[in-house]
Amino acid sequence: MNTQLSIKTWRLLFSPIFVTLLIGITVLILGGLSAQAQTASAPPAPAPAPAIVDSSITVATKGTVNDPNGAITFSGNVIVNCRRVVDTTGTSTAAPAAPVVLLDLDLSQLTGTSGSLKTLRSYITGDNHASEIRPLQASDTIIVTCSYFDSTQNGLSAKSMLVTATLNIDISSGKVTGGSITIGNNVVTSAMVDTVTPAN
Repeated sequence: MNTQLSIKTWRLLFSPIFVTLLIGITVLILGGLSAQAQTASAPPAPAPAPAIVDSSITVATKGTVNDPNGAITFSGNVIVNCRRVVDTTGTSTAAPAAPVVLLDLDLSQLTGTSGSLKTLRSYITGDNHASEIRPLQASDTIIVTCSYFDSTQNGLSAKSMLVTATLNIDISSGKVTGGSITIGNNVVTSAMVDTVTPAN
């Protein structure tokens, strides 16, 4: 009788149902351990993108432009808005992306006069803005053109002058900290062109 019980027990242990069940449990256990191992060795989350830094300064500006109607003296404030950004859209991983600054020069507050008394004329610049994308550097010189026209006429009679802005930017914070702006004739000279030295 014991022999028959042992034979039945062995048949039960090696029956297809029991073997299939045993293999299924083993796969589940090994699969769970593999998933835990993969979770433990997962790569760290990517670093957050560098923050955008906004800053602004107001620069008192003046200069003289030679015009067929006579010398025009311009003055007013120029608002310089600066935004430091880092381009993270590139696919190269050889070197980190270099920061740049987006500059907006609001030239709309510049006004000019020429002549005197009966020959006095006034000039405006309209809603002029100049936008530039520049590498982040401690000192930068930007030359832009700005249109101007007689305040009694419209923009179709506009002429242009040069606005030269020399800006100081704090490399560590990315904020514009100061600068100077001059106005002159629409002629670029070699002395006005500056070299670009990207920030480290």
